[in-house]
Amino acid sequence: MDTFRRSQLVMEMLRHAVNGNHDETMRVLGDIVRACDGQQLYSVCCGIADAARQSLIKLFGHPSPEGLWALAAGDPDEGCQHPAHTFALRFVAAYANGDKDTCSALYLAAYRASPADYGQSVTALIGLTGYLTRAAIEELAANDGSPAPHPH
Repeated sequence: MDTFRRSQLVMEMLRHAVNGNHDETMRVLGDIVRACDGQQLYSVCCGIADAARQSLIKLFGHPSPEGLWALAAGDPDEGCQHPAHTFALRFVAAYANGDKDTCSALYLAAYRASPADYGQSVTALIGLTGYLTRAAIEELAANDGSPAPHPH
């Protein structure tokens, strides 16, 4: 699958995720997975993470030059975080901070896991991005298009 078509499908998939249309999100993801190899799927994950990064910027503005993005998981006292959710949080944070080596390592670990674990990791990444995008849309609508101050 060529890069242009892949990017079109990623945008379509994310649009469905933002709108809460899970069946269509998974259908498009299936189309992408069937037509791509591992390297192309890595670029898909990076595209998804870039959409999450853009939503973080819309929500909080750009961090200071010495600032880094960090995404927190739920409180460990409330139960164990699912590994797929941990993958999604770490992948988006690494991507948003420009840490391509960590992105690559996280992706390879997920890719080399079982097919079910890999699928859950990619699905969690899509879900996180859909959540952040919905939050950005709602926040910008509530604040007349101005992002909240960056929490640093």
